[in-house]
Amino acid sequence: MAEAKISGRKIERVLLIYPPVTFSKQSLKQCHPPLGIAYLAAVIREVCEVRVLDAAVEGYGHEERIGDRYLRYGLAFDEIEKRIQELKPDLVGISCIFSSQFQNTVEAARRAKKVNPDTITVVGGSHPTFLAEQCLSQGGIDFIVKGEGEFALRDLIEAIRQGRGPETVPGLAFREDGRFRESGIRPAYPDLDQIPFPAREMFPLEKYDRIGMPMGSVYQKRPFMNLITSRGCPYRCSFCSSTNFWGNRYRTRSVANVLKEMEELVGKYGIREFKFFDDNLTANSKRAKEIFRGMIERGLNVSWNTPNGVHIANLDREMLELMKKSGCYELTLAVESGDQGVLRDIVHKPMDLADVEQVTKLIREIGIDSRGFFIIGFPGETQEQIQRTLDFSLKLDLDLITFFIANPLPGTELYRIALEKGYINKDYRFDQIDYYEGRFNTPEWTYEQLYRLRRKWFWKSNLRVLFKHPIRFFKRYLPLITRPGILLEILKRRIRG
Repeated sequence: MAEAKISGRKIERVLLIYPPVTFSKQSLKQCHPPLGIAYLAAVIREVCEVRVLDAAVEGYGHEERIGDRYLRYGLAFDEIEKRIQELKPDLVGISCIFSSQFQNTVEAARRAKKVNPDTITVVGGSHPTFLAEQCLSQGGIDFIVKGEGEFALRDLIEAIRQGRGPETVPGLAFREDGRFRESGIRPAYPDLDQIPFPAREMFPLEKYDRIGMPMGSVYQKRPFMNLITSRGCPYRCSFCSSTNFWGNRYRTRSVANVLKEMEELVGKYGIREFKFFDDNLTANSKRAKEIFRGMIERGLNVSWNTPNGVHIANLDREMLELMKKSGCYELTLAVESGDQGVLRDIVHKPMDLADVEQVTKLIREIGIDSRGFFIIGFPGETQEQIQRTLDFSLKLDLDLITFFIANPLPGTELYRIALEKGYINKDYRFDQIDYYEGRFNTPEWTYEQLYRLRRKWFWKSNLRVLFKHPIRFFKRYLPLITRPGILLEILKRRIRG
C-alpha cells in the first residue's frame, strides 16, 4: 500500500495476532504466551486500544494436514477472519517468529485485507526482517518492522496519525509506487529496563495452564511461565540468526528489573515455575549469579529450567550451586557439536569440549538434570566429524539427547554459505523447514543419510538413558504421567521421529 493512502489515517484500535503454527509430524506442539506480541501490546497500549489474539492457544486442539509431512494447529483462518470482522481494527500486527510460519502470517494479513482493504497490516519477526522484499512481494502486507519492534510499531502508528511518511520511521520496509523501500536502520533500544513487562494479563492464561505443554515438554510445577531477561547473544554461531535480529549487540535487563518481574509473576499471576527463553542467560556471569541470589533471598520458591538452551562456558561450581538453590531442576546444554574442529571452524562457537565433559559431571554431582542439543549436517562437515558428535553425546551421560539437522535460516552464515555453494537456491522452501530432517545435500553426505542417522541415534541414545538410569528417566516425565493425553502426544511424535 502506498504512503499516500495511509497518511493521516485514524489509528485507534490495533489487533496483534500470533498466527497458527505449522510443524512437522515429528515435532511436539508447544503452548505458552507469545512474548513478542505481549511486549508489543505493553508498549503500544499507551497510545491506542490494543487487543491480542493468540491463534495457537485459542485453537490448540484444531489440527489441519499440510501436505504429507506437516500439520498446522491453531484457529482456522475463517475463524481468524471472523474475529477480525468482530473487532474492526484499524491496524493488524502479525508475528512471524519462525520461517516455517510465514505462510500462515501472510494468510492472516490477507484475511485482514479481505475484511477491510483499508486495514493497515504490519508484520514483524525474524523471517520478514531478513527477507523483507521477498515477503512484501507476497501481497497483503503493508509494512514490515525489521528487528526489535516495540517502538518502531508505536512510532509508525504516530507517523500515520500525523500524516508523516513511513520513511520517517527507522526500521521499516514497505512498497511505494510499486518499488521496495526501506527507512534505514533503527538502533537497538539502549535501556531494556524502560520497556514495560509483557502484557500477560491480556492473554487467556488459564488456557495455557490447562493445556500444559511448554517448550521442552517437561515441568515440575504449575502454572509455569516463560520470560526473557536479555536480548541477543555475544557469540556469532553460524546457524543462528538471533544475534543479527537483535542488532548485533548483547543487551541485558538489570538484576533489579528482572527480579521485579519475577515477583510480579509469583505474586500477581501465581506462577510456580519459570521457563527462561534467553539466547544466553549466563553470558554475563556476575549478573546471572546476582539474579539467582536475588531469587533465593526473596524466597520465590519456584522451579525453573532453560528449554531454549544455555551456554556452558560460565557454568562453574558457584553458578550451578546458586542455580540449584534458586530452583533449577534442568539445564539444556547447547553443545552443538562433539568435534572441536566443527565448533571452531564451522559453528564458530568458543567452547572447549574438555570443559563440556567437566561441566556435565559437575551438573550431575550438584543434582541438576541435563539435556543436550546437538546439530549435524553443516556444510563442510564430514561424516567422520558427524560420527564424533554422536559418540561424544553418549559420553556425556545426559538425561536426554536431542539431535537436530542443520537448516539454513535467513540472516545466518549457514544460509549464505548454502546459497554460495549452490546447495540451495533463492526459491528455497522455508515453510518446509524441519529440524529433524535435512533439506540439501553436500559432497560429504546426503540429507537422506542424515535423516536415517539422526533417527537411529535418537533412539539409541535415549533408550540408553532409560535402561541405564530408569529412575532418572521416569522422574523427568513424572508430572506428565498423570496427564495421559499429553504423554500420548509426546510418544506419538517421538515414534514418528
